[in-house]
Amino acid sequence: MLGFSDGGGGGAADDLAQLQSTLRAIELACSFIQVNTDPAAAVATILAFHQSPQPYKACRFILENSQVANARFQAAAGIREAAIREWSFLAADDKRSLISFCLSYVMQRASSSEGYVLSKVSSVAAQLLKRGWLEFALAEKEVFFYEIKQAILGSRGLDVQFIGINFLESLVSEFSPSTSSAMGLPREFHEQCRKSLEQDYLKTFYRWAQDAAFSLTNKIIESDSGVPEVRVCNAALRLMHQILNWDFRYGKRGTKNSINVFSDGSRLDNTSSKRTECVIVQPGASWRDVLLSSSHVGWLLNLYSSLRQKFALEGYWLDCPLAVSARKFIVQLCSLAGEIFPSDARTTPALVAVRDITLD
Repeated sequence: MLGFSDGGGGGAADDLAQLQSTLRAIELACSFIQVNTDPAAAVATILAFHQSPQPYKACRFILENSQVANARFQAAAGIREAAIREWSFLAADDKRSLISFCLSYVMQRASSSEGYVLSKVSSVAAQLLKRGWLEFALAEKEVFFYEIKQAILGSRGLDVQFIGINFLESLVSEFSPSTSSAMGLPREFHEQCRKSLEQDYLKTFYRWAQDAAFSLTNKIIESDSGVPEVRVCNAALRLMHQILNWDFRYGKRGTKNSINVFSDGSRLDNTSSKRTECVIVQPGASWRDVLLSSSHVGWLLNLYSSLRQKFALEGYWLDCPLAVSARKFIVQLCSLAGEIFPSDARTTPALVAVRDITLD
C-alpha cells in the first residue's frame, strides 16, 4: 500500500519531494479512474490518502499546484475526512487555519471555470465551521463572517460575490437537519448548532443576500443583453428561498421540546428533495421587519414584472432562470403564516399584492 506523509522527517528538499510524489500519485489515480484503468487500485490509493494521518500539508500542496481538477477535488475531500476524524486532537489554531485556507482558496480562484472544485472546497469550509461551531468564540466566528459579508456585498467583484453566496448556501445546508453531513456526533450537537444559527445568524444571512440582490437588479433590467449580474442575483434569490425554507423552531412561542429530526446527524437524501417544495413559512415575529416591509415585497414584484416585460417578446419568459427563482420566491411569501403577522391582522397590503399577482 502506498504510504502518504506530510513530511517533517527531513529537510525542505525532502519534504518537497514527498509532496510532489503524493501529488503525482493522486493525479495518476484520478486519471486511472477517469479512463477506467485499474480503478480498484486507483480507489485504494485515494482512500489511503484520505485515511493517512494529518495529510493537510499534502492536500494544500495538491490544491495549490495540481493541474488536474479531480486531484484537487480529492485533496479537498482529504482535508474534510482527516479534519472531521482528527478534530479533537487538532490545535485551535490549526482548526481555524484549515477553514481560513478553504475560504481564501475559493475567494482567490472565484473566476475559475471548474466550479465543482470550488463548490467542494466551499462545502468543506462550511462543514469544518459547523464542526467547531460550539467551541469557537463569537469573535472567532466574526472574523470568518466579516470576510463573507464583504464578499457578498460586492466589494471584491461579482465572481467573489457569487462564491460568498455559495458558501452561505453550503453553511445553511449543513445546519439544516435534512441536509446535514454525517460527523459521528450526537443529535444534541447538531440541535445546538441549529438553534444558534437560527437565533443569531439566519436573518443576518438573509439581509446580506437581500442587499446583494437589491444592488444588482437595476443593471439586469436596464441591460439589453445577458450580464454577469444575473448569475449572482439568481444565487442570492436562491439563498433567500433556502433560508425561508428553514424549519423555524426557535423564533415563535411554544417551541417544541421534543425534536427527533436527527438520528446521527447524517444527510437524509430521501427527504431533502421535499425541502425545495413550498411549505408554510413561520419564522416568527422577529422576521416581520424583513419580510413584510413594503420595500422588500415591492422590489420583488417589480423585479418579476420587469423580467416579464423584458423577456416576453423573446419567448424566454417562463424559462428565464431569474424569473423562475423570483416566481418561487413569490409563492413562498404567499405561504407566510403565524406570529410574523401583527396580532390584530393576519395579512398586510404587501402580502395581498403578492397573492393577487398573476404568475404565468
